Amino acid sequence: MGTNDTKIKEIEEEIKKTQYNKATEHHVGLLKAKLARLQLEAETTRKGGGTGFSVAKSGDATVALVGFPNVGKSSILNSLTGADSEIGSFAFTTLKAIPGTMDYEGAQIQIIDLPGIIENASAGAGRGREVISMARNSDLILIVTDAEVSGVDKIILELYKAGIVLNRSRKNISLKKTVSGGIRIHKPQDIKVDREMIVSILKEFKIANADVYIRNPIKDSDLIEHLRQNTVYVPSVIAVNKSDLPYSRESDSRIPEGFEYLRVSAATGKSVEQLKSLIFRSLRLIRVFMREKSGEVDIERPLILSEDSTVRDVARKINRTFISTFRYAIISGPNRKFSEVRVGLDYPLRDSDTITIISKS
Repeated sequence: MGTNDTKIKEIEEEIKKTQYNKATEHHVGLLKAKLARLQLEAETTRKGGGTGFSVAKSGDATVALVGFPNVGKSSILNSLTGADSEIGSFAFTTLKAIPGTMDYEGAQIQIIDLPGIIENASAGAGRGREVISMARNSDLILIVTDAEVSGVDKIILELYKAGIVLNRSRKNISLKKTVSGGIRIHKPQDIKVDREMIVSILKEFKIANADVYIRNPIKDSDLIEHLRQNTVYVPSVIAVNKSDLPYSRESDSRIPEGFEYLRVSAATGKSVEQLKSLIFRSLRLIRVFMREKSGEVDIERPLILSEDSTVRDVARKINRTFISTFRYAIISGPNRKFSEVRVGLDYPLRDSDTITIISKS
């Protein structure tokens, strides 16, 4: 074990042993900052030391199945994609990443079964860095666990140590280093921040002079994640597999706060359809149906877009030239107050909208 790895282990143990309260929050915050810096340095040192692997993204969104070995991820993949779905096996030395396609509500969602990760995967154990690198690029992480909900907290921790934050949004923080002047914090008046903590964390990352812009209330972890620079924020849900088997009553209490979960059984098919629905909803996708000038609506092939999409995104997805020739669009839908509305390019869309684009003649 290298010097950095030893220090990382020592700090992790100290954080575990330290009871978090008002009196210790500064100490714990600095330990977290030191830990993040050491992990970043270790990751930088390891780069180039192994062969990565990837499966090309396809479809409307990509979901990564992540879990410890032997929790039934492959069975979940087959249940979601169907026995007749085309599944390829990509071997990478001792690793296999298996992609399939889930058809749901007109969306083509790529599901990738990643090799099982183990404890210390973020540090490379069991080729864990290669596995986690694929999870970083997914649109949703589906954590698969057994009926007793074993080890979910450890999986979340391994992902976090690799710079993957689940079910939280990136805070609006920006930083500009300067040559002098110390640390200057710019923020709205109604936002309270702990200046001493911010200065201490920045110094841990060897930043003594900077303008820091904070536009949301933040915690020490938000600033540390920003300074790590390799942090990504990914939504996540949990599938508790093998729930046809006996399990203890207290197992549900092991689900972390802020995570939606579903008890399923790939063996019996229990709640698999509900799991598909949960995945689709968690991806925050909407379906938009195109109406031709003739009045015919293509119900079979909706456009799949993110829920914050506008008419401009539809025009861009169909043909970029539509934007330059665009006059207006006519929108109707079950979630609309009026039967039809004439709108411009920046009009927000809703799920199940029907849209007609009218171009300049």
